[in-house]
Amino acid sequence: MPRTTPLAFLLMGIFASPVLASPDADGYEWAVITHPGNRDTIPEETPFEPDLPIGGVDYVFRIATTEVTVGQWFEFALGYVQVYDQSDFEPYFPGRHIQSSGTSVWIPDLSKVNHFAELSWQYAARYCNWLHNGKVNERWAFETGAYDTTTFTFDPDGTPNHQFRRSPGARYWIPSLDEWTKAAYFDPNRYGPGQEGYWMYPNGSDERPIGGLLASEGGERNAGSSSQGWPLAVASFPLIKSPFGLLDAAGGAAEWLEEQAVRFGGQPDVMVFGGSPFIDPFNDEPENADRIDYHFGFSVDVSLHWSGFRLAAALPCPADFAAPFGVLNAADLAAYIDLYQSGDAAADLAEPFGVLNFFDLAAYLAGFTAGCPEQAR
Repeated sequence: MPRTTPLAFLLMGIFASPVLASPDADGYEWAVITHPGNRDTIPEETPFEPDLPIGGVDYVFRIATTEVTVGQWFEFALGYVQVYDQSDFEPYFPGRHIQSSGTSVWIPDLSKVNHFAELSWQYAARYCNWLHNGKVNERWAFETGAYDTTTFTFDPDGTPNHQFRRSPGARYWIPSLDEWTKAAYFDPNRYGPGQEGYWMYPNGSDERPIGGLLASEGGERNAGSSSQGWPLAVASFPLIKSPFGLLDAAGGAAEWLEEQAVRFGGQPDVMVFGGSPFIDPFNDEPENADRIDYHFGFSVDVSLHWSGFRLAAALPCPADFAAPFGVLNAADLAAYIDLYQSGDAAADLAEPFGVLNFFDLAAYLAGFTAGCPEQAR
């Protein structure tokens, strides 16, 4: 198994800070979730559900720092309606729906384009298909890619038959419970340098984030009374982040996951995670919606336009671990070292095997140069 050397410790000290990309062409800023092979939660970290360990992920992936916005969802809706009978599709978003000469015209509320979108799980899956296929506005591009929508059927008792796990090779997908938990709560240095673990709340703390106040007033989550104009636009609390850099994991939208769960009525649906802006808006309930162990078993009908979601995605290049993609930087090297330390034999690139040295780094740099810039997007 690969082991750490003094060289690794030196480089880790130099390249310790995560790096985020400027928004890409689709308006998404990505956090790269490194430290593959991290452990699951332990009972004392999830006291509400001590026997359900979560959060371990054995690969590097990306996740958007904010939820999908109304503006991003509206672009999808305009493409989707070109290939489907308008009577079959009613996109839900803040704005106006106008009938004109027998044709539906959707005009979004411009004041809400940067707010999180509320959509059904089924349309979140179609959104992922559309991105996976390069935003092609043809019927097939919405039907398959990340999820096979021909499976989107229900048994007579209402049980969904949907493909709830993304297809192999998906470029974009709905996060799993483990992926969402890791991105929002995991900290490689939770208990000290190199001592991994999980925080209770997604602000890198065991203190619940403050709701009902603006950032300038000391607020820490996108939630408050709807009569006072909440929720706010995404990224309204730019200093409140998870250790990996996620925004709005506290408050904001309750977010769709890939996992199924059983509703109180006994019907299996899909889990959501994250505090809703209207559930416990001021964050003063004992069973707080932002806690890492709160939402086990909380599920929602897949056809309801009830939740938001944030995209997860593959890395543009297997060796390009960190943003900005297509550029080799300190964060890429740090992530490579993390991969080596995780025990992944694929990261041990040069002799003498079992020792991280400059030959490994040279092989990594050569691999990046040979393949990644052409694949980055």
